Amino acid sequence: MFELVDETEDATGCRWTLQRLDADGRLERSGIRLGWADYGVWSPDGGVSPVRVAEAVVAFALGRPEFDPLPDPFDAAMARRRIPDADERIGRLIR
Repeated sequence: MFELVDETEDATGCRWTLQRLDADGRLERSGIRLGWADYGVWSPDGGVSPVRVAEAVVAFALGRPEFDPLPDPFDAAMARRRIPDADERIGRLIR
């Protein structure tokens, strides 16, 4: 369970604070960034909001051993670089 809060946008992309509960029920906070280039891969027509794309990327990453623990800050591009079929899998989570 997680949520993205405190969205900020700049010329390179969007950033959020990721809040989630750890295994002991404590609140953890970290950062996530979604660059516009990566956003364009998962939403080429701009029809999906950046936060929805970022949520799909986080959901994907949290289920992968490559991201345990999740880096802080976490850049969505990391998923694309570390896992060969990430684009396809994340795309399915968005739709």
